[in-house]
Amino acid sequence: MIKGKGNGRKGKNSKVDHTLLYQGNSVTAARYEMSELQKNLMYTLQAAIRPDDGIDTVYTFQVREIMTDLDRDPNNGYKNLQEATKGMMQVVFEMYVNGQLIQVNPFSSAVYDYGKGTISLRVDPNMRPLLTGLTGNYTTFGKEMAMRLTGKYAKRLYEMFSQWKDVGNFRIGILDLKHRLNLYDPETQQEEYNITNFFRFVLDPAINEINQRSDLIVRFRQHKTGRKITDLTFTIKRIRIEQELYLPGIDSDTAILADRLMSRFGLRPDQRDLVLSKFDIPTIRKKLVEIEKRNSTRAIDNWGAYTAKVFDV
Repeated sequence: MIKGKGNGRKGKNSKVDHTLLYQGNSVTAARYEMSELQKNLMYTLQAAIRPDDGIDTVYTFQVREIMTDLDRDPNNGYKNLQEATKGMMQVVFEMYVNGQLIQVNPFSSAVYDYGKGTISLRVDPNMRPLLTGLTGNYTTFGKEMAMRLTGKYAKRLYEMFSQWKDVGNFRIGILDLKHRLNLYDPETQQEEYNITNFFRFVLDPAINEINQRSDLIVRFRQHKTGRKITDLTFTIKRIRIEQELYLPGIDSDTAILADRLMSRFGLRPDQRDLVLSKFDIPTIRKKLVEIEKRNSTRAIDNWGAYTAKVFDV
């Protein structure tokens, strides 16, 4: 990147940089939809923005440098990146800021210089303060952690859960959540996915990925109005992977350990039972810390398969 270096730092026990992103809560709760590639590009841009940058600051990146991080098909990186930025020009963030409804594109222009191999992005002035932590209320989350999530809904939900990670719980109406994810239009009342399919295709896969590939463990319970499920309460716990590679809650309590083997490490019930019968708790904890350490430097694609291999079950 040519203008605006990220606020990365070397982790104590990791060889990779960890970049903390600041995002106004209005953006976290905004209504919009982006693909995985578009969100990753957005995270890269957010990491470059500084609070004292001028209103006309242009952020220029070497396409070759960011291609692999942004796209799982780097051979077609230029083409895919161009399609992504073109699509982002049509993405509208709809949010309330200080009592005002703001409809804004994430950035106002993207310029490709083929001779220099660069892409230059200009941020909309209304968007800039919401991406720097200058607003009164903001969400923080790790850039690399968010980028390793592959589902577009997992990324959005990870940001929402990060807003409430210090509180530990978060209640929201299902229609409000669908609205944020651009799956419900309150004006036309058009709604994508009935409740069963919303859980099956959106919520459950996203939470499973967050639990296995991020620093958060999330559970939720349903609330009914009459016979209809109308609200959800999410319980959010943090795992401080980057700091100490320590797994909070995993101690001498076998029930907690058994739950974590399935919820975070992806084992089936029969595999969980084999692990608990074959190994003592200190050994299990040691192996789980080793798995977490490995994941902090290179994301594990299939936690269940990898954990089963480590424990030979």
